[in-house]
Amino acid sequence: MRLFVYSIVFLLYFGVATYLAIAIPITPNEAELFYASDDLVSKLMHVGDSLIGGHFGLRFFFLIAGFFSILLFYVVANDAFEDKKDAIFTTTIFAMLPGIIIGSILANIAMLVLLCVLIYIIANYRECYVLEIMAMIALFLLHDASILFFIAIALYGAINKENRTLIFGLIFTILLIFLDRGIEIGGIPKGHFVEIFAIYASLFSPFVFLYFIYTIYRIWLRENKSIIWYISSIALFLSLLLSIRQRITITDFAPYVFIGIIFMMQIYYQSLRVRLPAFQVVYKRGLLVSLSILISSVLFIASQPLIFSVTHGLYFNFTNKIYRPYLLSQQLKASGKHCYDTKRIKESYQLRYYGIGSCQK
Repeated sequence: MRLFVYSIVFLLYFGVATYLAIAIPITPNEAELFYASDDLVSKLMHVGDSLIGGHFGLRFFFLIAGFFSILLFYVVANDAFEDKKDAIFTTTIFAMLPGIIIGSILANIAMLVLLCVLIYIIANYRECYVLEIMAMIALFLLHDASILFFIAIALYGAINKENRTLIFGLIFTILLIFLDRGIEIGGIPKGHFVEIFAIYASLFSPFVFLYFIYTIYRIWLRENKSIIWYISSIALFLSLLLSIRQRITITDFAPYVFIGIIFMMQIYYQSLRVRLPAFQVVYKRGLLVSLSILISSVLFIASQPLIFSVTHGLYFNFTNKIYRPYLLSQQLKASGKHCYDTKRIKESYQLRYYGIGSCQK
């Protein structure tokens, strides 16, 4: 029965994510990565485009990474919860997070990083040292912002007297500093804190994020702190701290923060089950409200391509930068034009993807 339920969840996720990966036009960031970058994300986009083509080809490898992330998250949840129904439900919440869905359907580094982090957590829990080292090496090579991860596991190792974790965390942290890799810090205070807080709220959904922050604080005060708590809470804290001074790149932090859904649900179930049924009502209603908002967020994301196709581009919202170049390219081709000049660099890349070049020689 558990396998059946999890299979249904995974198939629903697979169907929605695949549909969105095919239906959503190339985004400004994806277009810039495709034409103006030579990093791993860009290379994977080009390989997918060559093998499959279309929007699905661009996003194929990241979609696969998203699918495997859901599977590995279930493995982590299975290790963390005694009741396997709790593991399935926690994985369902994780799969429904807007940030996980968006990260899976668009070409970006986040899903690849998340995959490595989950592999590390599984290897660490099961004491599979070779796999653990491989995951750390992959993170080191893949992501400059992985310095957050290595600082977190070094702190965990130092506080919990796990010398192996401490040594590896320090080694990779020192290597990243020595190679001048990591998160760029600079600028003058401009107050991006509210902006990044709002982004996190949209990636988690508002109530889920507020409860997530509460659980981080509660564990910090009085609960046992797992390695997942160190990774997730340090990434969140540093992102909020840096946002006071500069605009940060959310993909540098989000993959490490998302795994905290594990301890968030552990605290929820712990708080629920220590109470008599009559006093569980508030918790169950809170979960119902949060789930309703989460489901509404998923439906809103999934409906965007349908709304665009039904309204023929008359419906404009925050996705305007995605759909406008696509619609413009169709209009230009219909009128027999194959060039267009725009001052927006990313938009020019999007138009180029649809076969519309610059009119300037």
